[in-house]
Amino acid sequence: MEAGGLRLCVFAFLCPPMASHKKFSLEDGAMSSVQKFLSEKGLDLPLEPSDIQEDWSLPFMRWVVQHTTSGMECQFQEDDPPGIRISTHRDIVCDPALYNLARVEAGRPTTHIVLGSNLARLDWVKALMQANKAIFIDRSLAGRAAMSQQLKLSRHIADIIQGGGHVWIAQAPGRTKDGIDQTHHGLLRMLALAWGGEEQGPAALKGLLRPLVIRYDVNPCDGLLIREKVTGEKTKRDDEISMRTGLEGWKGKVRIAEAPTVSTDVSGDRDGWLQLAAAVDKSILTLGVSGQWAASAASAIQTGNWTPLPDNMHHRAEQVIQQLSTHLGDMDRETLMRHLCEVYREGAPKVALTQN
Repeated sequence: MEAGGLRLCVFAFLCPPMASHKKFSLEDGAMSSVQKFLSEKGLDLPLEPSDIQEDWSLPFMRWVVQHTTSGMECQFQEDDPPGIRISTHRDIVCDPALYNLARVEAGRPTTHIVLGSNLARLDWVKALMQANKAIFIDRSLAGRAAMSQQLKLSRHIADIIQGGGHVWIAQAPGRTKDGIDQTHHGLLRMLALAWGGEEQGPAALKGLLRPLVIRYDVNPCDGLLIREKVTGEKTKRDDEISMRTGLEGWKGKVRIAEAPTVSTDVSGDRDGWLQLAAAVDKSILTLGVSGQWAASAASAIQTGNWTPLPDNMHHRAEQVIQQLSTHLGDMDRETLMRHLCEVYREGAPKVALTQN
C-alpha cells in the first residue's frame, strides 16, 4: 500500500462510527500496513473491531494525547443540543479528532465531520471514512454542480440534526495560515439552505450554531504552512504529509472550548450573513482561549520587533529554519519570523472586533 493510503487510513480511524454493513479488518491486504504502523506505536489493536470507535479510534487518539501533548483542557457548555459545531481550523486531523475524543471522555456522543474529498483519494479509504460518519465536500466543483452539492450537503446536515445528531465543520475552507480566525459567510449561507435560508436569511440558523475553539501551544505543521505560503505550491501529497505530521508532532498543551449558541438576530439581507459570520468570530475571540505564544506573536507583528519573543519560540524558529533550509531561498530571518508569528497569533478580523 502506498504511504499516502496509510496516512489516510489512520485518519479514517479518527472519525466517529456509524452503523455499517461493511466489515473492516487489519488483516486485509490494504490494512496490513496500518497494523504495522500502529504496532510500531505500541498499539496492538483488535484485527476485526466490533466497534471501530472503541477498538481503533479512541485507543489511537489517546496515544496521540499521551505521547504528543502535555495534556488537554476542555471547556464544554452545560447543554449539548443537536446542531453545528463551527470550529477554528489549525490541523486537518487533530481538530475534529481531539474534539471528538474530548466529547467521548465527557460522556457525549461524537459528531459527524465535514471533510474535503481530497482527504480520501483512495476508494477503500473513502469507504472506511464514510462508515465512520465522514461527510465529504468536493471543493473543486463550480457553477451549477457546486450549487447542487451545497444544497445536498445542507440537507444531509439538516437530516442529521433533526435526528438528534451533531456536525463538526471548519469555519472556512482550509486551515488558517495567517492566524486570523475568520468565518466564511458563504459557508453559513450554504448551511442554511435546507432550513429556508434563501427566504429567511440568517434567522434560518437560529439555535443551530455553536462556535468552537481549538488551540495548540505548538503547531507541528508550522514549517509546512510557511513553506506553502512562501512557495505558493501545494501537491496532493502535502495534505497527507500534514496529516501525519499533525498527528505525530509535538503539540504541547491543547485547549478546547465551546461558546454558547450564537444569536442570529441580525439583518435579513446579504449583510446579515456577514454580520452572523462576525458574530461567530467574536464569540470565538471572547472565549479568551489561547496558545502559549499567541499574545507574544501578535505583539511582535504589531511592533516589528522579534527580540522580545520567548526563548522557546526563538528555538522553534531555529527548528523551522533548519526544516525549510532548501525552500527559503533568499528569505531573511526577519521575514521568516513574521511568517512564524502569523502562524501563532490568534486573532479575529477587524469587523468582529467592532461587533456589538
